[in-house]
Amino acid sequence: MLQAPAGTPVLVVLVAHDGMAWLSRTLAALEAQTHPAVSVLAVDNASTDGTREWLVDHLGPDRVLLAERNLGFPAAVSMALDATGAHDAPYVLLLHDDCALAPDALHHLVAALDADPRLALVGPKLHAWQQPETLLAVGWTIDVAGRIVTAVDEGERDQGQHDRERQVLAVSSAGMLVRREVFDGLGRFDRRYHLFRDDLDLCWRARLAGYDVEVVPEATAEHVAAADTLVRPGPSRFVDQRYLSERNTLATLLKNRGALRLGLVVGVYFLVGLAKIAGFLLTRRLADVTRTVRAWLWNARHLRETLRLRRQVQGLRRRSDRELAPHFGRIAPRVRAYVEAIAEWIAGGDVVAGPPPVERRQGPQDPEPVLRSIVRTVLARPVPVAATALVALLVVSGWPLLRSGTLRGGQLAPWPASPGAFLGDYVSSWHAAGAFGTTLPPSPAQALLGALHLAVGGNSYLAPRVLLLGTVLLAWVLALKAAQAFSRRKLPRVVAASAYVLSPPAVAALTTGRIGALVVIAVVPGLVAAATTLLRSDVPVDRAWRAIAGAVLLTAVGGAFEPVLLVAVIAGIPVALAIAMLRASDPGWLLVLLIRLTTVAVVPLVLLLPWSLRLLRPDGPLRAGTGGELVVEPLWRWLVLSPQLAGMPGTYAGVGFVLAGLLGLALAAPRAGRTVAGLWAIAGVGAFAAWLLGRSGSVAWPGLGLVLTAGAFASLLALAFATGAGQLGRHAFGWRQLASLATGLAVALSLGAVAVSLVRVPWDAYAVDDDPLPAFITAAADQADFRVLVLADDGPVVRFEVVPAAGPTMAAFGVADAADVLVGPVVADLVGGFDAGAAERLGALGVRYVVVPEEVGSPELDELLDTQLGLEPRPVDTGRVLRVVTWVPRAALLAPDEADALRADARAPDPEQVAALESDGPGRFTGRAPFGGTVLVAEADDRAWQVWAGGRLLERREGPLVTAEGAARGEYVEVRHAGDARGLAIAGQVLVLLLTISLALRPPGFAADLAAASPTRQPEGGS
Repeated sequence: MLQAPAGTPVLVVLVAHDGMAWLSRTLAALEAQTHPAVSVLAVDNASTDGTREWLVDHLGPDRVLLAERNLGFPAAVSMALDATGAHDAPYVLLLHDDCALAPDALHHLVAALDADPRLALVGPKLHAWQQPETLLAVGWTIDVAGRIVTAVDEGERDQGQHDRERQVLAVSSAGMLVRREVFDGLGRFDRRYHLFRDDLDLCWRARLAGYDVEVVPEATAEHVAAADTLVRPGPSRFVDQRYLSERNTLATLLKNRGALRLGLVVGVYFLVGLAKIAGFLLTRRLADVTRTVRAWLWNARHLRETLRLRRQVQGLRRRSDRELAPHFGRIAPRVRAYVEAIAEWIAGGDVVAGPPPVERRQGPQDPEPVLRSIVRTVLARPVPVAATALVALLVVSGWPLLRSGTLRGGQLAPWPASPGAFLGDYVSSWHAAGAFGTTLPPSPAQALLGALHLAVGGNSYLAPRVLLLGTVLLAWVLALKAAQAFSRRKLPRVVAASAYVLSPPAVAALTTGRIGALVVIAVVPGLVAAATTLLRSDVPVDRAWRAIAGAVLLTAVGGAFEPVLLVAVIAGIPVALAIAMLRASDPGWLLVLLIRLTTVAVVPLVLLLPWSLRLLRPDGPLRAGTGGELVVEPLWRWLVLSPQLAGMPGTYAGVGFVLAGLLGLALAAPRAGRTVAGLWAIAGVGAFAAWLLGRSGSVAWPGLGLVLTAGAFASLLALAFATGAGQLGRHAFGWRQLASLATGLAVALSLGAVAVSLVRVPWDAYAVDDDPLPAFITAAADQADFRVLVLADDGPVVRFEVVPAAGPTMAAFGVADAADVLVGPVVADLVGGFDAGAAERLGALGVRYVVVPEEVGSPELDELLDTQLGLEPRPVDTGRVLRVVTWVPRAALLAPDEADALRADARAPDPEQVAALESDGPGRFTGRAPFGGTVLVAEADDRAWQVWAGGRLLERREGPLVTAEGAARGEYVEVRHAGDARGLAIAGQVLVLLLTISLALRPPGFAADLAAASPTRQPEGGS
């Protein structure tokens, strides 16, 4: 028994549970205390390792209380204070069995309480048990999301850096000295807590009641933190740490937060909790999901008790949350740290060979010239400087696009008012986002656009601007990451990334509104970065599988917008495997690589099911359409990035990129010959692919091939920057240096000219707040359901597009259209002059107006339209608009005679004998029949259409359109498309997506086994 007659009495309540590994040192530290008046009362919490016998032997049976079950720390403390052996000492030291106090620790803690009557709880500075120089805690707090925040980094050494910060929100109960009167007045610990957060709750309540809590840095202790680290032996080793922490944290928030902020804090807590659950699910940690949900359910079951305790806490409140605000943790530093970590991962750091430079003292310096200061800043911080410059360039050059109003142009149609227009159509079995509905699966690009719309809060102004300009910024960021494979320094990587986003294909895609190409330009650098990781055998398994998941997701995203990317990636897989087989002979590594590459090739196709099943079909994404841009030019013009494609900045830009490639060849070839040769080969393959696409008139934009060429030349530029100084330094100043300088200046001037041209571009491909259809047409869409045919004379061919009456919408992006099949033959007869009554056939397809925009009209097309008997010109300010005299609504009831005439010669019926049916959701039309007749729906026929009249299923007639006879006068008519639900396909896509992310976060077991069985080797090449 430890006891002394003089000094302020202190009762030490020592709580032990299976603590034999540490008790002797803990008790010896108590015996060594310099404070004279110490009395010890121990509580054994049902130990099974001999702890209770040891305590009785060393303290005596009258100073040890024995619990028959593990009561937990809070209840054990109350058991001790309620015992007859607990004297009325004014101070109580709460002590864990794994905490050894320094000899003078108690003296300093008591002195702190004696000196300040407002101080109610104090604690020592805690060090690691086995490493006394390492800090564990100097008090702690909690942030608005319920996360525990400490001021100590993991493994941080104690050099007195935290000794000035004494005031804290909470101190650990491992060695907490409390005023007995305050402790009792606050209701002691919450006995429900058992373990974890009991000290936070107590200290927070003391703060609210007007008392102070401090860490006394002069007092130190060494702590095992056995409960946190799960090193305590026996049954307690398996304590449910997450469950108890989550449970008690939420209860603490509910009791102690003020009424004004309670709703916000609890809301944030649950949002963060849901995010954590999502993370647990993605990493297949189902047990942690169960623990978190159990913790929430416990709080729900005990809410009445928690609210009762809350009333007690708030009744003692003397301080507001605002007064305590300085002691709470901040989320901003944590978010900033995450952002900085991500930025460092993307941009990388400078890797400099050799010893660090020696800092030399210098005398007073003259003021630095402005130009030199700017250069020094750029060299010191190239990433933020270049990012700022790129954002400024995009804002200045794209200012015409940033004006308020609806933005359209190129592949960019007016954005719908709600993300539901994208997502609702995507999940529906009948897709009606285009002018004609279809059962063919839409491209997942439709869902991605909806997700983007949702991410910007459903703002239809922001969404298209983010899609256009944001993809350029994303391309720059991913290009920074990809450039790490070619340079160890930031400046060359920044130069390469900037050159890539200012390359001719990138500028052309941006200025002409080629959304698919912009997405491909953004994802290609990410694919390069992933490939440089997964093709190496010396990277950790988790990093390799993150790269695989990244490649899968990027391929799926890019392929959804431009299917040709899927073909390119699949075609590149055997090439990469063949190169690996030539350079490596280890079968184990080749098997690992085969699994990685197969995953990258197959999973994107699975992720894009069922749309990807139609990839190679004649009416599939790769081959359907009216044909692309036909560009027949020599191959060399494609190699120098200067073909006659709309939006290309000019020959000066292409020449600059070729010079960049030559500079890389001259300076980097001696050190990285294979890499340089590979990049030139990629440049040639890209140019050849673009040449083929241009000559074939493919649906795919020929400029896509030039993305590879531009990326290869930008990478060569990075290699030239990275190796140039070393290579040129080996030779005396002469022609090599002059030629390199001249070439570098030419490249810089070329990129500068591209930037200037981007600022001066008129952005003719776009229109802001300019309706694509005349206002009287879109206004009529409220009264009738019809379609509009838009014609454009493109020289050798007349292109057409069928749009809804309200105008085209971005929600139709990636949706297959039946217009080619149904309207194509009619348009061919109309513009070919083969049928003067072709306009009436258009009317039977629900086409009410024919529009020819002014910029794509021609006298020849006007003459052909004027010969049509069923077209009536309408007065408009620009272009031409012609009304189809006799037309049928999209869904209608026709009188018998008119239906027969329609079937006989495919001509539109008399409008007086037509009754429109109203649209009542995707693939559903309803109405009351004013007369008997035939139901016509101007949609492509398939077996899933059902026509009901008066509760009877009408017999369908075969034909290109949906028709059914037998509706009687006065009957209720319903037409619906009873197609298969897409729920299974959508669920499959979500499952594969989650599985991909999960495998990135936690690689599969077989991958680790294969990696362990295969020896690693460093690949050749690179710099």
